[in-house]
Amino acid sequence: MRFPQYRKYVGKNTFFKILSKNQFEEISFVGIKKFVVTINATQFPEMLRIQDMIECRDGTWEIIDKATYSEHLKS
Repeated sequence: MRFPQYRKYVGKNTFFKILSKNQFEEISFVGIKKFVVTINATQFPEMLRIQDMIECRDGTWEIIDKATYSEHLKS
């Protein structure tokens, strides 16, 4: 697996940059505010979440490209 990988929630304005099997960055929008956080997975459920994102499980995630992620990071 090559990193970074880029994902977003299906139908939501939340975007992810998966940096490794144990770390990701999340951009979320609440109203007009943008929040960017980096998550370091230290607990098993967090690690499973990253694996779910990578595999696009349950129709929750969709693959996006770097340009799409960067566009939302700058906005």
